[in-house]
Amino acid sequence: MKKNLNDKRKHKKRRRRDPAAGAMLAVGLPMETDGSTAKVTMLGHRLALIENHRGVYAYTEKGITLTGPEGMLSVYGKDLEIRELDREQMLVEGYITGVTYE
Repeated sequence: MKKNLNDKRKHKKRRRRDPAAGAMLAVGLPMETDGSTAKVTMLGHRLALIENHRGVYAYTEKGITLTGPEGMLSVYGKDLEIRELDREQMLVEGYITGVTYE
């Protein structure tokens, strides 16, 4: 008897765990250090350091939107300026009123 390749079988999908993530947790390193998630560090309402971004999507005085490894990250406020920008991090200065991640 031939097996039908289209035979519907119940397969449990196993969620693969990233071995690097497990190793990082085991040695006490935060997950964002592997570059797979964005990290935002704020200093009051005046400065935001954004690490692990993938580039600038939109930029105005009232908002800056970046592409990130897991979606779009937006910084909102007044008189926003990009003070420093390189491939891995960005420093935003101005009066920051909010940050969203979609």
